[in-house]
Amino acid sequence: MTTLNAIIMEVGKDPAVYKLSTAIDKQLEEMSIVLGGNFISSRLFEVGEGLSLHIFINDMAVPLQLTANRRFPEPDQDQIIFGNALFLIIDDVNGDEEGALDIPDQYCEIFIRKLKESFAPCSGDEKPNLDEEIFVENPGTNEERRFKWEEVQAPGEENELKFIGKGYVRIVDDGTCDILEIRGRYFKQKYLKENNKNLQ
Repeated sequence: MTTLNAIIMEVGKDPAVYKLSTAIDKQLEEMSIVLGGNFISSRLFEVGEGLSLHIFINDMAVPLQLTANRRFPEPDQDQIIFGNALFLIIDDVNGDEEGALDIPDQYCEIFIRKLKESFAPCSGDEKPNLDEEIFVENPGTNEERRFKWEEVQAPGEENELKFIGKGYVRIVDDGTCDILEIRGRYFKQKYLKENNKNLQ
């Protein structure tokens, strides 16, 4: 088997089966393409035998101003998914090494039906809550800091810039390394005062 079943939830469309490569490097690349960059995941629920269904979304969806897709089920209906989402089965113990596992066809149908019922579609013009714009680095340590990603101009002529990394998200190698380049757009960390306790 060279592909496995995942479930995709694209903006403005019903959830559907999506084929991903079983080779983990290629799988991660395909996920980056679908989600439009780097991504984060969250465990939704256990499906049995040490396996869980996880949701994957673009970790810069809010700064990139991706279109509102769907709302999470109650009691988290105020939380919105921006941009596309992927749903994958992950082994709770070995998931980091093994990557996603195949969702059998019969379970895909059940999951798709449940996702359609539980995740209400957005109209597309919803905006994120203010606390969703705030990120935290080094949480729980003395170096904990809160910041927003602020879109900025390119810090120089684009053809002369140096970058760290390849792919959709790169760090501008300018000595400070606090600017990201994402598909031709640039974002810089803007640190917030300590009294702002909103978290992402």
